[in-house]
Amino acid sequence: MGSTFDYVPVQLTKAFREAQTDENFQGWLKMQEAVMEIEFPIYDLPDIRDQMFTKDSLAIVEAKLVDLYANERAAYASKDDLTLTMRFVYYIGETFRRALDATWVALPPRNKEASPHALKPAIDLPFSEAFVQPLDLVGMALNRRSGIEITRVFGHMERAHAKWVEAGKPPRTYRGTLREVD
Repeated sequence: MGSTFDYVPVQLTKAFREAQTDENFQGWLKMQEAVMEIEFPIYDLPDIRDQMFTKDSLAIVEAKLVDLYANERAAYASKDDLTLTMRFVYYIGETFRRALDATWVALPPRNKEASPHALKPAIDLPFSEAFVQPLDLVGMALNRRSGIEITRVFGHMERAHAKWVEAGKPPRTYRGTLREVD
């Protein structure tokens, strides 16, 4: 019988490596970065203009999402909703990325039958095998409607990051024991 840790960590798969160079993903990152400089702080959420990418701004972002959309489905109901929601997704992810010495990555689809372009943006944490997935954070915020979902996760990651920094930023270790053969 196999161990619970008999799996290949996503970061060590060929699909993951290939996903990072996907033109659609790279284009999305560049487009969102440009939007953050003008559209987001001026038109979408002027309340955060003076505190861009801070922990405190995440509560304002979550409140705005809850105000805009009745649920997760509504956030993706139209092309305009999708465009706006993805700006919030980027903002949330970029706030985590900046605070946690992390990087943007594209997660390949889990289902082998899915389109190879069905990538999910995520934040790869240098101190964990796990990812922060801003799309999931938006879903939690909209479905639970508590107003504290995103900041709660941020707090957990902030504490884990502080422990990692205090330990001297050791290299990431993977719980998964298997490795993919290229």
